[in-house]
Order: sequence, then C-alpha cells, then structure tokens
Amino acid sequence: MSQTFKPFRLPLLGGFALMLLLVHARDDQSGFISIDCGLAGNSSYAEKTTGIKYIADETFIDTGERKSVLPEYSNRYQQPYTSLRSFPEGNRNCYEINVTDGYKFPYDAFDRIWNGYYDNDWTQLITTSTIDNSNNFRPPEIVLSTAATPKNKNGSLEIRWLPSDNVTEYYVYMHFSEVEKLPGNQSRQMYINRDGKLFEKSLVLRNYLGVITSYNTKALSNGGQYNFSIFKFENSIPPILNAIEFYMLTQSKTSSQTYKIKKNWQGDPCVPQAYLWEGLNCSYRENESPRIISLDLSSSGLTGEIATSISNLEMIHTLDLSNNNLIGPIPNLMSQLPNLNVLNLEKNKLTGSVPIRLIDRNKSAAAWWGFKRKRHGVVAEAKDIIGTSVESRKLQFTYSEIIKITNNFKRILGKGGFGNVYHGYINDTQLAIKMLSPSSVDLLVRVHHKNLTSLVGYCNDKTGVGLVYEYMSSGNLRAHLFSGSSSNILTWKDRLQIAIDAAQGLEYLHYGCKPPIIHRDVKLTNILLNENFQAKLSDFGLSRTFPSNDDTHVSTVVAGTPGYLDPELNEKSDVYSFGVVLLEIISCRPVYSSREHERIHISRWVSSMLAEGDIYGIVDPRLERHFNTNAVWKAVEIAMACVSPNAIKRPTMSQVLVELKESLATEIAGTRQSHETELTNSIELTNPSVR
Repeated sequence: MSQTFKPFRLPLLGGFALMLLLVHARDDQSGFISIDCGLAGNSSYAEKTTGIKYIADETFIDTGERKSVLPEYSNRYQQPYTSLRSFPEGNRNCYEINVTDGYKFPYDAFDRIWNGYYDNDWTQLITTSTIDNSNNFRPPEIVLSTAATPKNKNGSLEIRWLPSDNVTEYYVYMHFSEVEKLPGNQSRQMYINRDGKLFEKSLVLRNYLGVITSYNTKALSNGGQYNFSIFKFENSIPPILNAIEFYMLTQSKTSSQTYKIKKNWQGDPCVPQAYLWEGLNCSYRENESPRIISLDLSSSGLTGEIATSISNLEMIHTLDLSNNNLIGPIPNLMSQLPNLNVLNLEKNKLTGSVPIRLIDRNKSAAAWWGFKRKRHGVVAEAKDIIGTSVESRKLQFTYSEIIKITNNFKRILGKGGFGNVYHGYINDTQLAIKMLSPSSVDLLVRVHHKNLTSLVGYCNDKTGVGLVYEYMSSGNLRAHLFSGSSSNILTWKDRLQIAIDAAQGLEYLHYGCKPPIIHRDVKLTNILLNENFQAKLSDFGLSRTFPSNDDTHVSTVVAGTPGYLDPELNEKSDVYSFGVVLLEIISCRPVYSSREHERIHISRWVSSMLAEGDIYGIVDPRLERHFNTNAVWKAVEIAMACVSPNAIKRPTMSQVLVELKESLATEIAGTRQSHETELTNSIELTNPSVR
C-alpha cells in the first residue's frame, strides 16, 4: 500500500541518505494504493514521470476541502502535486484504508522516496542494530541505519542544495540518530548554520539509536542556493547526519466543491486518545483494547426506530439520543446493556416506557429518561438525575437546590473570576459550584471539552445564578508545583502532559467554539487536576467571545491576573498567559521575583539564563536532571515564543500544541532508550561472559 498524503506541503525531494533506498518507479504495484489527495470524484490516472497509478481520495475520507495549485504553477509539478486536500476545521482527519493482516507494507510510513547522496569529504557510519524511529516524522529505520560524518575529525558536514526557482519557500527536516555506541565520557554535540547564520543552536545526541529531527518552523526563502553546515562543539566527537528532506510551500485556490458533515467520524473511534471521535468517550484499561463508554448522538437527525445494533455497546455507561426524530417503542435490549446508567431520550417521538429491568438496576444511579415527570419547566429533581457518576449534562437547578447541594455555601474551594467557587454534594458525588453573573451563563453552558472542567448543570433564577461543575479531586496545578513535599514532585513527563492538556483546552476555546472564546485568566490556579492527574482549564467567569477576523481586536474591559496579562486583548492574549504558565511549569519559579530591589518577570529571567546558555539553570532543580535536554529546549523555546512582546510573532495555540506534543514524544523516546540501556547494562553485569 502506498499513501501519498499531501495535506499541507508537497514533497519536492523526498530526502536523501547515504545509499539509494527506493527508486522513483515501481514495476509491480500490486498491493499498493497511491492516493492523490484532492483529486476530484472517482477519477484515476498514471503519472507520466514515475508510472505510478493514482486514484482520488474521496472514497477514503469524509472531511476536508479539495484545493488545487494555482494554474501558473501547476506545470512545474508532477500531476499528484497539482491538487491537495486541506483541513481548515477540526483536529481529527483520518484516511480510512483497509489493510491486510500479516502483509508487509513499505519501509516508510509516509511512502516517501529516498535517494542516496554522497560527498568526497564524507565517510560513512553503519549500524545493523534496531533504531527507534517512533518520532512524529517517522524516518525509515533503513534510512537511519547509515550516517555521514566528515573524514576530517575537526571538519564539518556541508550540504548545498539549489532549488528549482528563486521564489518558492521551503521547509527542511534533518534526521539524526547516534549509530555508534560511545564511551560514557563522550557525546556528540552539534550546531547547524544556514548560509552562515545559526539554524540550530544546540543538538546533543545522548541516546544510542534514538532519533532527533531538526527543522524550521517558518518557511525559508533566500532566492538562491541553500547552504547548511553542521559543526561539532569543542571537545565533542565529529558531527553526523543520517537523512535530510526538503519540502516546498505551494499556493492553492479553493475548489468549487466542499464537503460538509455533522460529525468527524473516521478511523478508530478511540485511538489516538488525543483525537477521539466527536461526541464519545472511551475507557483505556491496561492490557485491554479501548472501549466506548459514553456516546452522544443528540441532535443528529436520527429517524426511525432505535437500532438493535446498539446492544453491541456492552461497555456503554452513558447514551444520549435526545433531540432526534426517533419513533416506536423503547426496545428491551436497552436493559441488556450491563453498564448503562445514564440514558437521555428527551425530545423524540418514542412510545411506551423504559424497560423495567433497566429502571430497577439504575434506581441508585443516574437515570434520566427525558420524558419522565417535569415540574415548573425543570427536568426532575437533582437527586433523580445525578447519582454516583457525574456526567456532563447541562441540567437546570433551582436556587434552593443549590443551597442544599452546597450546605448553605458552607465550604469555599476558591475565588475565581466574577464569583466564589463552593464545594457541594449530590448523594456521594462531589461537585464544585460557582456563583456568577447572569451574563456569563449563556456563554458557558455551550462549552464542552475533555480538557475543560465539565459543566454538570446550572441555576439561573431570580434568586441567584450559578454553575455546577465536576469536582477535581487533585486540586490545582500551582499547589502541586509549589508544594513543599519533596516526595511528590511532578516528573518532567507529567508536566509536559499537563501542559498539553491545558493547551488542548485553550485550542478548543479558540477554534472549536463559534464564536471563538478568549479565556482571559489562564494561570496555574485555573488548571485543575482530576484523580488521574488529567488537567482541565477552569474559571470562565472572565471569558469573552472575539471575532474570527484575526485583525480585529475586542473592545472590552481588561481583566485577569497581573503577570499573566497581555496589553492587547485577542486570542494571542491567552497564548501569552499560557507561555507564562509553561515557564512556571518548567522552572517552578514565581511569575515575579525580586533582585536588588527590582521586580523581575519570569520571562525576563529565563531570557537572561538563555543568553548564558544555561538550560539546566532554568529547569526546576528538584528534577535533578531527570529529563531529555532536547525536550526541555523545545519547551522553553515554545514558552518564550508565546511571551513575545509582539503578538503577531506569537504562535497560535494549535502551533503550540503541535510543538508540545513533539517535545513529549522526544522525552518519551529518550526515557525508553535510557531504560533499555540501563536494562542492557544490568544484564551484562549479571551475566558475565563464559570463559
């Protein structure tokens, strides 16, 4: 199977290593599928240069928009590169392709074509050991098994490349893997120049057979030849390079046809976990396949009777079929779902009653039948709706019920924007109730994401206005970072995952809500942790919607917390605040510190440390250097980009999220390699050679 995916960039040169790995044309294409992303309809063709047969991608995907290269550029490229599919909305866009179990597919996960590249001043390093190529770019292991190094031990690797024109912008990706098992006192430390200017300031290969990829985040264009030089640091062994790729940035025009769907449902519903199908949740138990436990099919235009196939959802806990046009009786098979305890059938045309066995089983659980008794426009009472497991149902409570839930507002959990947050109970379920202004309710009841605190219900009557949230049992992030306990320090991996969780919540507010929402008070105390230490953003009392036009600023009052505030108010204000939070996560230092009677902001302190090249001095010393240095460098660079004084230079939350995930992947790969090395050393020590 061959997959030619071109979502954003088109390959000009697939890459080069030190041996010829694949040829441009394949004589035998049996078992391969070559997809032209963005090709219209069900058409197909054979590309003239390579002879590869391509088919349209429309039968493999339901999302995205077809686009094509501008006519004046189209004859520069091979035919597959004159059309593309872009994904301006949503973050789960999967091609659904059948594969054969046990069949051997290409070496390259993305089916890139790799060509050999030689230089008389280079020599070759080769390994037959297994290389961990699991980073996001997935360079093939066979490509990484060879590396170039200068013949002169004090020399550099010089790569010169002349593009086809002087106007196209390019991205370059350099892949490095340490293929030599070095003594403990040696490491390969390098830096890279492009056209005499610094391209990569520090690249350290510490992990034997691990992979690091260096690349530019902004397109390169110099109107001429590209010259890259890879140098070693003083006292380091010579530099290496395993492979390099160049990609061109193309211009496109919108196709006349777009495709719209109600839900983004391609690929596996539960995997990857960060990109679940819209409207469902899954369980992820150790040594078990993920299973769907919550399914929201509300307002999905469903008609006819409830399908009997729903009985296959044996692990389902929550099922929402409300606001459809379902007819007929409620089938008895519902009572055969052993874990179902929340069922919403409201606003349908169903007849009959809920199976008695299901009612009996759920008397103490959260059973919401939708068409049961109502009083004064409020669906049932709180005690009838919410039981031992709290679900994200936007239920309306009376003020008297809020008083009862909070025991007359007895315990304050915290003071957030526009109101206090109180602790409460419904049966055995803990909740957090925030009292706020009526204007905030309409905004907040429509916001739902796994990395935002789940809204269980709300109160909006003449007596008072409040929100009922899930209870986050592990408290806020600040309490864990600045805890005096030395036995409970968050690991570097945990910190990165928490940062990713928070970034996903912000990305949803900015791009998943219509109109988009600015949080306006992103800080450590507003990042809450549940029992599994999953992070969720809280406190939307200060939130405001903002126009979708990036050049339009919001006219509203300035609000937030000193140290996290950006003078300008748009979505990049949240990016600034998140950058400050990320610096706190990395360094475990307060936003402001004092030095010689001067108040120093954390971003200024980090900048001064970076000027001295002291990355270890920035990181929380309690971590005792138990982290991958490259992962830390990337995280620091992301944070400093976020706190740029110029809002235009700050990345979007989507860009921040991508970079953080890459940092986490680097950390995980480094940890895995370190563990394997320690295990190997342990085996060697306990199993001496037989003499």
